[in-house]
Amino acid sequence: MENQKIEQAKAHALARFADTGPDRINCSQAVLCYALEVMGQDCDLVTLAAYFGGGIASMGEACGAVTGAVLAAGARDYFTEQQNPETTAATKAALQKAMKGFAEKFGSCRCLDLTGYDLSTPEGFAAFKMSEAHDRCQIYVAWMMDEITPLLEA
Repeated sequence: MENQKIEQAKAHALARFADTGPDRINCSQAVLCYALEVMGQDCDLVTLAAYFGGGIASMGEACGAVTGAVLAAGARDYFTEQQNPETTAATKAALQKAMKGFAEKFGSCRCLDLTGYDLSTPEGFAAFKMSEAHDRCQIYVAWMMDEITPLLEA
């Protein structure tokens, strides 16, 4: 896969994630957007990940970078028609490795643990947006983009 295409997809998805306007996408959508662009697909499909941000509907559960990676693997299977017992087992193993690596590097795969804020309340979300924890989310998203790149090449 062309390195320039990968870097452009990553930069575009991270820019949309950092955007504060109407083009902003959440953490899960950013990882999915990256994957879709790398695969040459329409990034508008990120709507599928709209409710995974903030740890699934802002409940602080699974980090959006993680859920975005899982959605990206499913999108890869859909667009490449690769889903079979061999690739499914390999993909599960790769996703498990990515999740374990994420938890080891960042301390958890749960949004609440990573941010320290209850994003389900307006007050918690506002405090999060003003905190340094908000800035760390871009690091989580970028890390997961790098981690899933080999999956997208499969």
